[in-house]
Amino acid sequence: MKRILPILLIMLILSFSIYAEKIVLWTWYEGVLGAILRDLINEEFTPQTGIEVEVLTVPIQDINSKLIMAHIGGDAPDIVELYSNQVVELGVRGALYNLMEIPDINSAIDQVYPQYLTQLSYRNALFGLPGENNWLMTYYREDIFNEHGLDAPETWDDVRDLSIKLLARDMGMYYNFVGDAITVNTNRLLPFLFQRDSDLYNLAGDGSNLDSKEAIAAFSEYCALYTDSKMRLEDPIETTFISGETPLLFAQSYRYSVFERIAPNLVGKWSIKELPGTPKRSGKIDHTNASTCLAWAMPASIKNKDAAFKLLKWLTSSETTGRFMLLANQSSEKWRLFFASKDTLDNALFPEGHLEVATRGLENSGVQRAVIGGYIADRYIDFAFNRVILQGEDPEVAIRDAAKESTMEIQKKLREFARFIDNL
Repeated sequence: MKRILPILLIMLILSFSIYAEKIVLWTWYEGVLGAILRDLINEEFTPQTGIEVEVLTVPIQDINSKLIMAHIGGDAPDIVELYSNQVVELGVRGALYNLMEIPDINSAIDQVYPQYLTQLSYRNALFGLPGENNWLMTYYREDIFNEHGLDAPETWDDVRDLSIKLLARDMGMYYNFVGDAITVNTNRLLPFLFQRDSDLYNLAGDGSNLDSKEAIAAFSEYCALYTDSKMRLEDPIETTFISGETPLLFAQSYRYSVFERIAPNLVGKWSIKELPGTPKRSGKIDHTNASTCLAWAMPASIKNKDAAFKLLKWLTSSETTGRFMLLANQSSEKWRLFFASKDTLDNALFPEGHLEVATRGLENSGVQRAVIGGYIADRYIDFAFNRVILQGEDPEVAIRDAAKESTMEIQKKLREFARFIDNL
C-alpha cells in the first residue's frame, strides 16, 4: 500500500497538469518589467487559481495589426494589452469581447477610477479595463526657482507671468507629451477644454465640439503659450531640465522616474505640482489634467472567458498593481509606474510631499472620450495648431475649420461602422 500511494500522487499531479486551464496573454512589457509581470503571475495568480498563463511580449506598435490578423485566423490570445485609444474601434468592429456580458463585471469596474472607462466604452458596451496610466503634471527646478525668487505656477495666468521672468534670465519652459504623433496636440489641448467643462466632441458623439465658444477659448489659450509666452516647440528635456536651461516642464507622470534615474545628483533639487489650472467663478482652481492609459482587453474569439476574466480582474486589482509598482521601483531600473486602480498609490515610496501631489493629479485626471472616428479626427487639431504657430493664422479660424473637418470625419466613420454599431 505504501508503494502505491506515491504512484497515485504522481498520477494525480500529472492528471492535474494535463487538465489545468491555460490561457495566453499578450503584453508590451519586456525586459525587467516583463520579468516582474511573469513572476507575479507564476508566483501569485497561478497558485491562487490553478490557471497557467503563457505570457508573450509583442511590441506595442505591432499589437493592433497582429491582434486583427490573429482574430481573423482564430488564433488570438485570451488577454491583450492595447493603447486605450485603439480599444473602442477594435471592439465595435467585433475584435474585442464586450465585458458587460460578464455577470461579475461590476466587481472589476469598482476597482478602477471611473473616468478611465470613458475611452474604453461605447454606448452600453465596455471593451477593456485600464492598466498602466500617465497624467500631466508640473515639474520644476526648486533650487533655481528659490535662487531667483520665483514661485511654481498655480494657474495658466501664473505661467504667462512666469514666462517673462524666465525669458529675462535666458531660461524657458516646455510642454512635453509622449504618445502617438497624431494625438500629441490633442492631449496637450485637453486640460484647457476640461478646465472649461468642455470636450472635443458633442454629447451625441456624432460631431466635433471644437467650434463652441469654450473650445475656441481653450484652443486660443493653448496656442498663446507659444505665440505670446514663447513656449519652446522642441526641447531635449533630459539634458535641459538637468542643466537648468528649462527649469519648468509640463509633462507626464512617467517622467518622474526618468529624472530619478538619470539625475541622481539632483535629488531634492526638483519638485512637482499639479498641472496649472483655471480659476472658476467660485474661486476654486480647476486643475483637471489629461491622462492616457494602456488597457487590458479580451479578444472576441477567446475560448475560455471565465479564466480570462479572472486574470483580467486580477491584473487590474489594487493589490496586483500596487505590488507591480513596488517591485518595478525596487528593480535595477527603478521604474516608477502608475495605474488606474484605486488606492494603488497608498504605499508608494515617494519623497515627502510628493505622494499627495501625485494622488491629487491622478484623481483630477481627465480622459478623452471614445467617439467613432475620433482618433482620425484628432489630426485636424494638429493641422490647426500648425497653421497658427507656423503660418500665423487666427486661432478661431483654424479651430473652426478643424471642427468642420472633424465632424465630417466622424460622420463618415459612423456610416462605415453602422452595421457594427447597430449590434451593440
